[in-house]
Amino acid sequence: MHHFKSIITCCYHNLNHTGPLVSRLKSRSVIRFSGPDAFKYLQGLLTNDVRRFGGLPNLPAVFEPPMYAALLTAQGRFLYDFFLYRFPGTGEKLDRTGFGPGPKAGGPLELFADVDASFLDEILQTLKK
Repeated sequence: MHHFKSIITCCYHNLNHTGPLVSRLKSRSVIRFSGPDAFKYLQGLLTNDVRRFGGLPNLPAVFEPPMYAALLTAQGRFLYDFFLYRFPGTGEKLDRTGFGPGPKAGGPLELFADVDASFLDEILQTLKK
């Protein structure tokens, strides 16, 4: 029993110090938003402030946890809900001062939305309007 408990403790400890984990679920789909105006576009459509994923130049670069947001009609009625997240780019580094993106940054910012797969086509049609 003692050996089993130490394995669980070891694995739990290692999971606490890992980064974000991803698992494919058949009931979920992912929409990728990218481009110079992606954040501005989503900011006007969703119920939460997506600017926090934009990477402000005066703040240290950190991993932002996923954010829950909803897409509403013009009248404010609920349409769809999302889990928004952004992966740190492989080339993203802090500059020498510890603030802002370093020399390898500058690529397009991407934001991902985890959505219910059964509503994917409807969500895409709504976003294209």
